[in-house]
Amino acid sequence: MYDDEELAQLQKLSNDFEPEPTGPLVGERQSSSAITTEYANADPVFRIKTAALPDKYAYFRTCRGDGHCGWRAIAFTYFETLIRVGDVNKFEDEEVRLASMHNLLNIAGFQPDVYIDWVDEAFDLLRKLAASVQVMDGAAPGILLDTFNDLGISLAIITYFKLLASAWVQSHPADFEPFVNMPLKTYCSHHIEAANCEIDNVAVVALAESIVKPAGIGLEIMYLDRSPGEEINNTYHAEPTGHDGLALQNPPTMRLLYRPGHYDILYKAEDFPTPVQPPVPAQAPLHVALAGYTDDFAPMSSNMGDVMTMIPGMYPTGIGQRWPSVSYDYHTTPAPPPQCTPVQPYAPAPTPAASVASSHSHQEYATPVHASHGNHHHQPNQHPVHLEPPVTLPIHPSPSVGHMSLERAQSMTMERSMPFRPSFYELEPGYGVAPVLTLPLQTSIFRNSHYNTAHFLNPDFQPEEWSPDAEYATGGNRVRHKSASQ
Repeated sequence: MYDDEELAQLQKLSNDFEPEPTGPLVGERQSSSAITTEYANADPVFRIKTAALPDKYAYFRTCRGDGHCGWRAIAFTYFETLIRVGDVNKFEDEEVRLASMHNLLNIAGFQPDVYIDWVDEAFDLLRKLAASVQVMDGAAPGILLDTFNDLGISLAIITYFKLLASAWVQSHPADFEPFVNMPLKTYCSHHIEAANCEIDNVAVVALAESIVKPAGIGLEIMYLDRSPGEEINNTYHAEPTGHDGLALQNPPTMRLLYRPGHYDILYKAEDFPTPVQPPVPAQAPLHVALAGYTDDFAPMSSNMGDVMTMIPGMYPTGIGQRWPSVSYDYHTTPAPPPQCTPVQPYAPAPTPAASVASSHSHQEYATPVHASHGNHHHQPNQHPVHLEPPVTLPIHPSPSVGHMSLERAQSMTMERSMPFRPSFYELEPGYGVAPVLTLPLQTSIFRNSHYNTAHFLNPDFQPEEWSPDAEYATGGNRVRHKSASQ
C-alpha cells in the first residue's frame, strides 16, 4: 500500500508526463483543411473556427512540439520569406545586418568564441539559399527544409536567434521591463536563453523588432482559443517600416498559428502563386507543294460531288478528272517551292454507240471499253487512246436463249469521262428481273423445306395454287393424292 505522500508524488508525475514528440522537425506544406478534420469531434467553438480557417489560410506546416516549436517556426519562416522575395541581394544584406548586431551580443556578455559556430550555420544557410535563388534551380525550398530537419543544424540556428533576442531585450530595457517581474538579465537567462524553454510574448516581440521587421517582413500570430467568434483571433501583428518611418505597403508576411502550448506555420494562397508557364513557341507552318498544280486546273464534270473530285489521288490519273501525276514536297519554311511543268489535259473524243443484237430486245448501248494501261505520262500533249474492238456478250435470264450474236465493234477513240474504269463485259439492263423458274419438288422432304418457293421462309415465297388436275388423277390408276391442306 502507498501512503498519501507517495500517491501525491505519483499523481504529480502523471500530470507532468508528456509523450515523446514524433514526426519531422518541420513538416511539408499541406492543406489547412487537415486542421478542420483534426477538430471535427472537438469542442464546438473549435469546430466553428477551424471550419472557417481554410477560406482564409489555404496551407499550413507543422513544427515538432519539443519545446522549440515557436523558435523553430519563426526562424524557418524568416528564411522561407527571403526565398519568396527572390532577391539575391537581400540574402547578402541580411548577412551584413545580422553580423552588425554581434556588438549587442558582446555587450550582453556573450563571448564570440561561444556563438561563432552557431553564427556560421545561419550564415552558411543564407549563402546556400542565395546561390540557389541566383541560378533559379528551384532547390532553395528543399535546402531549407532539409536543413531545419537536421537536429544539430536547426538547434544551432535556433540558439543563435535566442541570443539575438536576449541581447535585444537587455539593450532596450525601457521597452520590456514593465512586462517582467524580475531583472532583465535573470529573465533572459531563464525564459529566453534556456535550452528547453518555449517562446513567450517577450521573446516574440524581441525577435520581431530585431530580426523580422528590419528585414522588411511582417509578422502575424493567429490564436485558436475558446473566445467568442467564428474566426481565429489575430493576437499579434508587426508591420515593417521603411527608412522614412512609414509602414511598407503589402510587405511579405510571416504567419503563425498558436494553439495552447504549440506553434505551427500558416500560409495564404497568394503566398505561393501558380508559376507562369512559358509560352509554347508557335510551330512553323507546314507547306505542301503539289508538283504540276496550276491555277487553271478544273476537274471534269462527273457524277461525284465537287469536293470529292478536288481531292488529289482520289481517282486514277486521267479517268474522271484531269489531275496530273502528283508528288508531295514538304517545306518547313514558307519559301515557295519550285513548280514542275504541269501535265497537259487530255482532249475529248466523240463516243460512238455500238448495236447489240438480242433475241428479246433490240436496243443500242454504248459499247464498254477496257481502258488501256499504257504509260500516258510520257506524252503530255493530246493523248487519244486506241482500243482493241471488244466482244459484246449479252446475257439473258431466260433459260431458253435465242441465237446469240457476237459482233465486233469498230475501232474507236473514247473520251475518258467516267470516274471509274468500266468492265470489259457488261450485262444488259433488266437482267435478273424476270420471274425465277423453279423446279417442282416431289418429295415430302423438299416439300417442307425452305428451298421450296411454296414455303413461307423462302425469299421468293409464292403460295401454292390448287389444281383439280393435280388433285384427281384421270389415268387408269385412280388414286387420290393427299392435299397439302390435309
